[in-house]
Amino acid sequence: MNRLLLVIVSLVILALPVNAQFTSVKINVIGLTCSACSFGTERSIRQLKFVEDVKVDLNTNIAEITFKKGEPVYIDQIVKKVYDAGFSVGKVIATYHFTNETVNGKSWNVGEDTYMNLSTNAVDPSGDKEMTFVADKYMKKSDYKLYKPQIDAVKMMVKGNRSGHLYYVAM
Repeated sequence: MNRLLLVIVSLVILALPVNAQFTSVKINVIGLTCSACSFGTERSIRQLKFVEDVKVDLNTNIAEITFKKGEPVYIDQIVKKVYDAGFSVGKVIATYHFTNETVNGKSWNVGEDTYMNLSTNAVDPSGDKEMTFVADKYMKKSDYKLYKPQIDAVKMMVKGNRSGHLYYVAM
């Protein structure tokens, strides 16, 4: 009986999907001027259940965030927490661990979300890769302006109802 239970549990564990995921992110937080600012931002980000650790460096204005293994990560929620703390975002650079994703041209899906690479580099879907998120609230306005024509072109090609989010990244 114990052996049968062990076999069943093992099969269930093996049947669970092994999810590739974001392992960490560095966010340039604009407007930090004191330790109370950095502490407030850190405390705001720590409220997210998928966050393992947060370190905010007041000298560089960079928040380094690591994530819990196996938890889905929502970059947009982290960015929202920075804004909720009273600051803005200058850049979001995430490290994503590719396992078995299929890259279709310059895009790939993770769950219901789609990631579109805007740079000219091909996506190598293996191991850890850094990507810069491209969106008006994820970077300085002057940097976003450089990508806006590409984003507009992609939006014209991608039509229809989407259940997930479309993220633009540069790798």
